[in-house]
Amino acid sequence: MSDHLIQVDVARPRRLPERAMTLDAAERRRRVGVAACLVSAAGFGVLPILGKTAFDAGVGPLGLLLTRFGLAALVFWGVVAAVRPARPALRWLLAGLLMGFAGYAVEAALFFLALERIDASLTELLLYAYPALVTAAAVARGRERLSGRLAGALLLASGGLVAVLAGSLALGGDVAGFALGLSAAAVYAGYVLAGERVVAVVHPLLLAALVSTGAAAAFTLAGWAGAPLNLPATGSAWGVVGLIALAGTVVPMAALFVGIQRVGAPTASILSTAEPVVTVALALLLLGEALSPVEALGALAVLAAVRLLQAPAAASPPPGGVGAEPELACA
Repeated sequence: MSDHLIQVDVARPRRLPERAMTLDAAERRRRVGVAACLVSAAGFGVLPILGKTAFDAGVGPLGLLLTRFGLAALVFWGVVAAVRPARPALRWLLAGLLMGFAGYAVEAALFFLALERIDASLTELLLYAYPALVTAAAVARGRERLSGRLAGALLLASGGLVAVLAGSLALGGDVAGFALGLSAAAVYAGYVLAGERVVAVVHPLLLAALVSTGAAAAFTLAGWAGAPLNLPATGSAWGVVGLIALAGTVVPMAALFVGIQRVGAPTASILSTAEPVVTVALALLLLGEALSPVEALGALAVLAAVRLLQAPAAASPPPGGVGAEPELACA
């Protein structure tokens, strides 16, 4: 009996700490992942605010994007050289470059051209129509069934956009800016859908380097073709652009990858909805931009639609589908 008691006394201290250590490690991993996703949302959320600051410093939208993606590409290729991810077949490398050249570059140009005309908060909210557009395209292609949840989310998003537009027009908003912002959302939705297979094959850091390089090449060609770039001309302008490249591009993209690794794409996608909230709050505090009651109501409807679309992903996200959106950058 005494031997049995001794065995129990010895075993218990060994098992409980190991289990506690496992739980603590899992909880720390989850907390790091959540924090990384929120850092990513904050970085992308501050991007429109920094864009407005760059415009005030005399930098044009295309010049801003050329330097943004050029600097980001240099940093990402440095990280790729250090990490040495697996190299996929040449066709996937070319596909990544094409995503940046013909997809992300077009979306970013439309986004920043809209930002030049309308408020930062409104521009960001318009971009967040893209999850509803991705879902609508998936339904139209027969990849998703139009359930009551999806139908409700699409109605919420559509009604929210109508409310945002009505509120903006009532205040004398720029119709062209609104159209540019909504076009950016449409192009980004296409970028997400077209990039599904590439995301599944190419390491995310390598893909970020390829996309940034492709986008930088697109804006370089635009400059050679005679498009006005208005590159940074002062130290302060270069400082803002450098901050956009690092704090508004590299850090949030890298943080998002860290977050996805630790909490998964579905949770990361839900946490990413903090991005427009950050933009609206900073636009109010730093730029004096305030949404009208009608615009605010529309904004809440759009965000509610995004959350509704992402909610079921926690159970079983479709591979490469809507649940995989966070693996691609935003804005």
